[in-house]
This record gives sequence, C-alpha cells and structure tokens, in this order.
Amino acid sequence: MSNLVLFTELRQRLDDHLDLVSQVAADGDAASALSMMRREVPGLVAAVHALVDEHLPDENGCCRKCRSGPFWRRVPAPCRMLIKVHLAVRAATATTRDRTCWSPRRHRLHESSVD
Repeated sequence: MSNLVLFTELRQRLDDHLDLVSQVAADGDAASALSMMRREVPGLVAAVHALVDEHLPDENGCCRKCRSGPFWRRVPAPCRMLIKVHLAVRAATATTRDRTCWSPRRHRLHESSVD
C-alpha cells in the first residue's frame, strides 16, 4: 500500500467520522447528541490543541511549523492554519440567524443555504 493510498484512506475515514459527529450533533435527539459529544469532544479538543501547539511563533514571530527555506519565505504568525482553525470554530458556533458554513476545500466562509 503506497503512502498516497494510506493517506487517502485515513483522510476518508476521518472525514466520514467527523461528518457523523456533526450530523448527530445537528440532527440527533438530545440523548444521542449528548452521548456522542461526551465521547467525541475531548478528542477533538485535544486534536485542535495539538495542531495549535505545532504552529506557535518562534522568537522572530514566524510560525515554527510553516517556516521553511530562506528567511524571506517564513510565514508570520498567525499562520494560515491558525486562521483556518479560528474561522472554522467561529463558523461552528455562529447563531442560527447569522450561521455560515465553512468549507476547508474552498478555504473561505460562505453563506449557508440551510436556515
């Protein structure tokens, strides 16, 4: 199994799992949503903390994870990953009236047609 096949499989499983968690949280009854959230939220929070901890700024204010190559290519903090995480969390906590839908494939916020 090549790395690309393995990556694709792992990515698809993660996407399916996150879609299921999101669907149960949005559409499930109170008992199943509460049960799912108690199981899943600690792991999701730990994953976000791990990502954020990798993208801390160095002594020059550049992202430690995103920096590579010569100094003129270094990414100032906050890097794109931190901004994407922040936007995704804000979109997920938006009220029904101003709900937006974040798409990681498009890297932007757009108005949700579900309301």
